[in-house]
Amino acid sequence: MDDYSCTFVPPNHGAAGGVVAVMMSPSMPVREQQAQTLAMLFMPQSPSQSEIPVHLSTYTPGEDFGRLAMLAKEFGLARIRNQKNQIRKRVPTLAVTQQQSSHKRQPALRYRFSGYSIWLELEQQKVDNNGVGDLDFAVNEAADEFRLGGAIPAPHVTALYGITTIANDDEAINVFREEVMTAITNRATTRNEVTGSTGKLWPDLDATGILVGAEFDGVNGGEMDMAWAEISFATSPEHETLVSDLYNIFYRRDAKRLSAANASETEEGGEQEYPPRSHTWVPHLSICYDNPEGFGSILTRQSFEYFLKTKCPTLAAAALPDKTVKFTRAVRGISLWKTIGTMAEWKCLDRFDFN
Repeated sequence: MDDYSCTFVPPNHGAAGGVVAVMMSPSMPVREQQAQTLAMLFMPQSPSQSEIPVHLSTYTPGEDFGRLAMLAKEFGLARIRNQKNQIRKRVPTLAVTQQQSSHKRQPALRYRFSGYSIWLELEQQKVDNNGVGDLDFAVNEAADEFRLGGAIPAPHVTALYGITTIANDDEAINVFREEVMTAITNRATTRNEVTGSTGKLWPDLDATGILVGAEFDGVNGGEMDMAWAEISFATSPEHETLVSDLYNIFYRRDAKRLSAANASETEEGGEQEYPPRSHTWVPHLSICYDNPEGFGSILTRQSFEYFLKTKCPTLAAAALPDKTVKFTRAVRGISLWKTIGTMAEWKCLDRFDFN
């Protein structure tokens, strides 16, 4: 394992502020190194979002639970893990030492994901002759910009992650085509009847900012070993209703199986209860993933802002502080992915184009 060495410039420290050099022992595990490093940083609490309308609320660094863990807790991981406090409060400002300036690519993301996932596909701008849009470009260019071991296979906003209540691919596809699409279509019809207008199958998403961070499995609330950079979006009552519909499809399915199993063993029927959603939806467009030790060395908030400004002009507004809604994107489709194993092993099983 390499000996990582970083020089950290704490936020809110100007020219007169000190620079904190954190030297990490090569004998100390990287996870513990990173946890200690983050704990040593002078990280003020995030500014209050009390002035932001409820329907535009989104994730704020400093919440009680891990950012990625919020997605995982909805399904299988929620049954075997307890709630933990989050490791991260705010992304620090970092200056990278010379020994980290190598152009060598980072190792491929090690984390192994679980279950099936439902992804939303956003509209793309500046689509070229090869059908590559601005979001496709962003995820592939980010892998090169930050020298990552692999790019996210397709730009997406996750509706549900880690669905473990499905037996196999065939069942997942059947549920997706019949129940998921039916639920989305029915909900759109209901919205249209209320508003009297021709609505969309999934309401547009408003971008509210960017986030760059890391989590460590088992450290202060972390459920995954991962660093990431994202564009965050706002949720709304309409979005929450749709996500709850999807959630209920899969957990209700699991409850029926448990009821059938109990009935066969005890000859007693009865519908099993299934747990309600425990968190609001946290919509986000991940631009890249990295192993957690990459956070603060190459992948930082500052480097991500610069990347968006210089390479992704259609997304650069996400990093601007001047307004609550940075830009809006329509949802053009929905897809079913098998997200078992490493990111390189992910596979798209089916998709539906809203257009």
